[in-house]
Amino acid sequence: MNLRIRLHTAEQLDNLSLSGKTLSKTLSSLKLINKLFGNHKQLAKSTLDYCIKNPNKKQFRIVDIGCGGGDSLYNISNTLNAKGIEATFLGIDGNPQSIRYASSKYNHIQFKTDNILDHSFSIPDCDIIISSHFMYHFEDQELTEFIQRIREKGIKHIIFSELKRSKTAYFLFKYSSYFLPISKLAKQDGLIAIQRAFTVNELKSILDLSDVKNYTINEKFWFRTITKINL
Repeated sequence: MNLRIRLHTAEQLDNLSLSGKTLSKTLSSLKLINKLFGNHKQLAKSTLDYCIKNPNKKQFRIVDIGCGGGDSLYNISNTLNAKGIEATFLGIDGNPQSIRYASSKYNHIQFKTDNILDHSFSIPDCDIIISSHFMYHFEDQELTEFIQRIREKGIKHIIFSELKRSKTAYFLFKYSSYFLPISKLAKQDGLIAIQRAFTVNELKSILDLSDVKNYTINEKFWFRTITKINL
């Protein structure tokens, strides 16, 4: 195992035909992981901060790419609603069964199926694009091109929460996952995801190549980063 280089192996969850109890148990497991390790809280706070800094906007359009079970948007919607901030929400995922799962739980949020990694993917009009543990699915050059496409669309802000690749993160998750009430698939995919994740320097290099001038990469607890991009 060499964590100095990004792994490019697909996860089981990347199978867009995954369905049934295996999928629902894994989406439920990811929801728990995101809650326990602070991802929901940090992503919602970052979205709220941006909205507060733009008080002249009457309603924000927020799109979550790679939304999975929809729990990130649900937590963001609750956070904004508590502050009286109006927003519409759209979650996009490549697996139609994930979209069905999300739609059944969060009927006040719009969801649709689309393959974000496909070059024909049409980026929706919105004010903010968010993503939770999805950007590492892109190759470096693909992510550079995707950010450029977002800029060309006229979208002003991107927030994505990612894992940070490190040996400590890998072994911590490997052994702590035995005690977590999560699915076997979530445990296996979690280790692959850590190996696929970016380092901070890799993220900086990609953003610089994307000609992004205004961004912050904040390192968080549990080997995670929140990247905020103003275009």
